[in-house]
Amino acid sequence: MKAFTKTLMAMSLLTSHLAQASGIEDLPGFDEETTQTTAPVVTPAVPTQNTQASNLLAGSVSINAISRKSNGTLYTVDLKQALSLVRIDLRVTAQKLKLHRVTLVTDTGARVNARQLENSAVLEAGNVVSSENLNQSDRISSIEVVAESYGAEASILLTAIADRDVPVLRLRAITTPVQPTRPTPPAPPVPSTPPVHGNVPLRSGMDVLSGPMNDGKYYAGTVVEVYNNSQVLVRDYDDSKTYVRPLSSVSRRVQCDPTGVICQRSQVLSGPYSGKYYTGVVRSIYANGLYFVTDDDDGKNYTRKISEIALRSQCAPSKHCAGDNVLSGPFNDGKYYNGVVVAGYSNGLIAVRDSDDGKVYYRNPAVVLKSVRCDEKSGLCIGNEVLSGPYSNNRYYSGVVTGIYSNGVIYIRDHDDGKSYARKASQVTKRIRCEQKKGLCEGARVVSGPYQGGKYYAGTIVRVYANGIIQVRDDDDGKTYERKAHELTGLRN
Repeated sequence: MKAFTKTLMAMSLLTSHLAQASGIEDLPGFDEETTQTTAPVVTPAVPTQNTQASNLLAGSVSINAISRKSNGTLYTVDLKQALSLVRIDLRVTAQKLKLHRVTLVTDTGARVNARQLENSAVLEAGNVVSSENLNQSDRISSIEVVAESYGAEASILLTAIADRDVPVLRLRAITTPVQPTRPTPPAPPVPSTPPVHGNVPLRSGMDVLSGPMNDGKYYAGTVVEVYNNSQVLVRDYDDSKTYVRPLSSVSRRVQCDPTGVICQRSQVLSGPYSGKYYTGVVRSIYANGLYFVTDDDDGKNYTRKISEIALRSQCAPSKHCAGDNVLSGPFNDGKYYNGVVVAGYSNGLIAVRDSDDGKVYYRNPAVVLKSVRCDEKSGLCIGNEVLSGPYSNNRYYSGVVTGIYSNGVIYIRDHDDGKSYARKASQVTKRIRCEQKKGLCEGARVVSGPYQGGKYYAGTIVRVYANGIIQVRDDDDGKTYERKAHELTGLRN
């Protein structure tokens, strides 16, 4: 009987342990649906001291049919609304693949690589990888994933995690460029000692750029063999085929340009092309002075010359820096536009995001005016109450100074319509407390006149200005009129 009891207790304990183990393995995993995840709780992959799991919100989207294209294919996921993110999680849901890079694009156009998701090992189905904790001051507008399948077409689930709003994700349509058909190359000759290309010998395994070909295009690839007859066997990345090419048409990949200023991963501005400019990232540089640039707008790679690109930096050579409030203009229509500097470029151009439409424009420093606190000549400062005029029909407009710029333009928000107008300092006068000659001050009771028919109007002084104009609100109609000091008489003491 005692032996039976011991056996029964042992079986009970074993059953209990198995039940607990089963409970652990049945915990829910990441959502594998292609729709958005709206659950308000996501358990962080790496707990932090400052982030509570119960405060995290997640949105997911599936990226399917990832191809085996060498060096990966670019997939872009857009956020419906730019958000500050805590981190990015990626789960392999089918086959196996390698992540080449994951780049976060902010609403200002800045690009930030997720270091922990770069050049990963080959990930098996079910593997989950996470980025480092992200900078909460950055508002992410899109996420770029460059991935390569290591088997049949692979799939991943991308999850963006935030702590304020649920990220709503959408996979951008993928367009694959059609490469021209090229003839099969002849059999390569017997290899021998590699020749010298410039000061550096080409050798097997080097990344190179071939071209221009008959179609005017260039092709990136890797050296397979180099021969004494100045021929090179190159395997192109786009189709994985090998081609024998003249040594003169093959240029090796380098880390930086000859000046050492522009290097791989440098953020650059390309253009102008038909008057347009494009921001992007240098993907590779070659000894023949050509660059592969991945443009931000479509994620495609373009071959560019050094004369066509400029390095992005915080400040332009003109000392216009990111974050500066500026006024751009005047343009052909005589208008000015308020905005904020986004970046400067080595070619002198300044990227300005205009306040009226939220778009970024690339402008010469001559038309980008820095905001200053005060205008030295007039003594006007931002925040001053002012009177502008006279204009047509002898009209004046009261308002407040919202911007002063280096060319003397004063920006004023008028009280009557709440709109802002660019004006010259000579048209603007500052509000003061009292008029000096008669000692008339704001709030004083006065009578205005005489006017036509010998009429007088009683009222109250609303504002006094340094040019002698006094605004009076008349009692009879409640309207405010611009009057001169000699037209007003104060109360008898």
